[in-house]
Amino acid sequence: MIAAERKRYILEALNSRGCISLKEVAKALEVAEITIRRDFEKLEAEGKLKRVQGGAAALEELDGAELATPQKLSVNSREKSLVAQYAASLVKDGDCVFIDSGTTMYPLANLLIRKHIQIITNNTLLLNAIKKSTARIFLIGGEYVPNYNMSVGPFALEMLRQFYFDCAFLSCSGFDVTNQVVYSTEPESMVIKQTAMEIASKNYLLLDSSKFEKRGFLKLCDAGRFDAILCNQCGLNGQETDNMVFVSEDGPKEQK
Repeated sequence: MIAAERKRYILEALNSRGCISLKEVAKALEVAEITIRRDFEKLEAEGKLKRVQGGAAALEELDGAELATPQKLSVNSREKSLVAQYAASLVKDGDCVFIDSGTTMYPLANLLIRKHIQIITNNTLLLNAIKKSTARIFLIGGEYVPNYNMSVGPFALEMLRQFYFDCAFLSCSGFDVTNQVVYSTEPESMVIKQTAMEIASKNYLLLDSSKFEKRGFLKLCDAGRFDAILCNQCGLNGQETDNMVFVSEDGPKEQK
């Protein structure tokens, strides 16, 4: 397949899915991964996509999971804070909780560190809050990924499996409300999320409305896998799921 045909395939896939995996594209086109990586580099130089870890994303699909995490802390900060306040109310003294990577978790962590609980996390953004913490915090080790402010890999998974969680708070890169599918864009981070969910007694997905109808090239799980999905409003065109809890200035509103 010539370069022009490969580029056309890549752009069409991005237009359809928002994010694509380098390995999947190489396999689909039956070419070496280095060839696709070079195609990504050229298309990025042309301003047609953004390279992310393990793949590429359409420019309009970029969010906190693809861009440098610290740069995204202020995006939809009010919505994230409202969701975080309700999420924190679900935790009682003595609980052991998992806090996922991502900027959605930052306002939640700032609330939970004031409680007499145990926090396990691979989110290095929390380092700024540890100095003022009442909670005991266990930072998962492993390979540090600076662009995502998180640790991943086999060492992180080994440590994670030593714990039991009363609840796990998860983030995502996108939520297809129509098909009730939750997406991730980073393979090693997804494994951390899935492992934490297996360990936890209860799982909560936290997101703001900017994540609705966005897709990643990795399916994290079906929406029904969560005990509750905490968000600031329903999906596009009023779409929702049975386990959604909408959080506004007036407080939470559970779906019946």
